[in-house]
Amino acid sequence: MGGGVQNIYARNLAMLNQFWATNSLNIAIRIKTNMNRGGFVKNFYVTNVSLPNGVNLTGAGYGSKMLAGSPINGTVPLGVVTPSAANPSASQGGIITFDCDYQPAADAIRTRPALVQNVNISNVTAGNVTTGGLTGSCFQAIVAQGPVAFDYNGPLPVPAIPPITGVTIANCNFGTPTAAGPASATTPGPLYAYNVHDITLQNVVIAGQTFNTTVTDAR
Repeated sequence: MGGGVQNIYARNLAMLNQFWATNSLNIAIRIKTNMNRGGFVKNFYVTNVSLPNGVNLTGAGYGSKMLAGSPINGTVPLGVVTPSAANPSASQGGIITFDCDYQPAADAIRTRPALVQNVNISNVTAGNVTTGGLTGSCFQAIVAQGPVAFDYNGPLPVPAIPPITGVTIANCNFGTPTAAGPASATTPGPLYAYNVHDITLQNVVIAGQTFNTTVTDAR
């Protein structure tokens, strides 16, 4: 969704992913927009979601839809973010995915920076499965790809490119991501964040570790 939506509530959902062994659910909770869609997504509330069989255990990104010269590129492995380059697994494998850079090379007009703010997600529980030699609940627990200033191709001056803002994720157990980390320039970790200010984690369990922290990535 994108282009101007607000005051969204989703409660008491069971995403069974019952065909996980042959045709797995790609993403559980996804906000998708880009500089072609523009608009805003705000005041988004999700609570009480169960994923007994998780989501896809392997990641997938933009592939050939990346823009040449962009900091979002394939020079780093899928799911890795560094100061100079990043490669989001935004198409598959995240339990919660914010995708504000959706396939930019597919759009000739990229003049509308998206605004994503005030997102509150709580009580999400994901189980682990074993398939294809992997055991886990997802590829990455959270994928947060914020807007990318490089994408803009409209008239100058370039407008403000807002980060993903005001996200709270609380009282969740995301199981065990297959991207176990520790995160580095060559290895994806269980969380991905690019142009984010902030994501607050409160009592969030990932691979058995409880997180009470704030995730920020300034660009």
